[in-house]
Amino acid sequence: MDSPNPVGGYPEGSGSEETHRRLTRDDAPRGARKEPVRSPQGSAPSFFAPDIRRHYATRRFRLQVAGLAALLAVIALAGIFRVRDVTIFADGSTTTIASRSASEGVIVAHAGIEVAPGDKIEAAGNDAIVVRRATDVLLTVDGRTFDVRTQAVSIAELLVDVGVSLAQDDSVHRNRVFVSPDAPITPPPALVTRDGSLQSGGDDRSEMPALVLLNIRRAMPFAVVENGQELQLRSSRETVATALRDVGVRLGPGDRVQPPLDTELSTGLQIHVEHAAQVTVTLPEAKISLYTLSDNVGGALEESGIVLPTDFRISPTSDTRIERGMEIHVIGISEEQVQDTERIARQTLYRPDASLAYGDRRVEQGQDGIQYRRYRIVYENSEAVSRELEAEWFDPEPVDTIIYYSTAVPRAAVVIPAEGPDESEILRTINVWATWYNPASAGRPPSDPSYGITATGVPVVRGVVATDPSVIPLGTRLYVPGYGYAVAGDTGGGIRGNVIDLGYPDGVQVDWRSRWIDIYILG
Repeated sequence: MDSPNPVGGYPEGSGSEETHRRLTRDDAPRGARKEPVRSPQGSAPSFFAPDIRRHYATRRFRLQVAGLAALLAVIALAGIFRVRDVTIFADGSTTTIASRSASEGVIVAHAGIEVAPGDKIEAAGNDAIVVRRATDVLLTVDGRTFDVRTQAVSIAELLVDVGVSLAQDDSVHRNRVFVSPDAPITPPPALVTRDGSLQSGGDDRSEMPALVLLNIRRAMPFAVVENGQELQLRSSRETVATALRDVGVRLGPGDRVQPPLDTELSTGLQIHVEHAAQVTVTLPEAKISLYTLSDNVGGALEESGIVLPTDFRISPTSDTRIERGMEIHVIGISEEQVQDTERIARQTLYRPDASLAYGDRRVEQGQDGIQYRRYRIVYENSEAVSRELEAEWFDPEPVDTIIYYSTAVPRAAVVIPAEGPDESEILRTINVWATWYNPASAGRPPSDPSYGITATGVPVVRGVVATDPSVIPLGTRLYVPGYGYAVAGDTGGGIRGNVIDLGYPDGVQVDWRSRWIDIYILG
């Protein structure tokens, strides 16, 4: 009779062999208790059945929790990445785009706006984006050129970013115009003049390049031998002329400069400056202001090309050493015996009248006369130096014409007390390179009718300033700290951009040093 549980078999009624083959020790849940349990209806005990049910129940619960978490994540992402309208500000225009993205870069790209290296994308609130374009700068310094895209505002910030330092006398040129290191990288906007027209803010905008050109010129040592005295100086200006002006060497008519003024300044260059001495030559017919480099009076007259009378003498003598301000008299000598009737022409005399307004004059008309005389006369420069008068009478008597002129100071030249302007007077502040000048340094001899007269017709005095009208229009009222109130009343060939020239009369001790300074434009 067969055994109810043969060796190697399974309990009767516990399932097929295939069923028991699937449940091995390795397949049982870990940690499951291996206690026999009774099958229903008194069947033989089976192992692992309760643990299997717990295993599958736990697995089913975990799947349900994972599904619920995924559903909640989908709901949350739908809330975060909702469709929203985003306004993009770029290149002076606005673009609105609907997007689910939280990335400003992705939104800008979806709007079709190209972003170049150096451009900056910034969020401006929840639904606004600003694209800040970098400035293209071609920087030339120390013989090298750099193509830079930058977000810097001022030239100084850019130089710090690229690791370029400036020494004290180095200079900066923006689009070929001399500017302050603290100036903005981009040229200033156009200014509106009093007649409503637009003027450039200092740079030549007629040929403005697509990018900003910055050139750093390093200060270099050079020597100036001025009238035999050597000075060791430094400058970063471009030519001999601008370097001399920058270090305060003023040139006048007749001065000799070697090498020429348009020579490019280079390290170690030696510049020889010989200042001509101004002398006054009085001829029989005229008075001439002469600028000479000769050592003596005879050489000065010879090099001038002045036509001298047939018979003359010179005072002082020809071998007298030239001194500044000297008066040289060329005296023509003649002698004759005269017995005649001479018409005496009325002379025109000029006399001051403080009661007249500026620019006015008053004329008292004279008349010619006739002089009857007999004399023996010796002339020097057509003037009698000795005479023997025998008889003399007039019919009629000559009367001089007298022209009275005003001694009033032009309004533009009135110096206002320099207490400084009220805040309410100041329209704006501008940073300029301020130099000085006087009539003697303006390039005209004193004999020129325009000597000491500005572009607006007023004389050069303290309070008249030369400007670039495209930056500071003529007639603009200014206040210059350390100089005082002033009026833009003159121009000059070397005054371009943010450069001004402060006027001083001749013979005044100048207390100004060329420098960068903030000045005030007054209403």
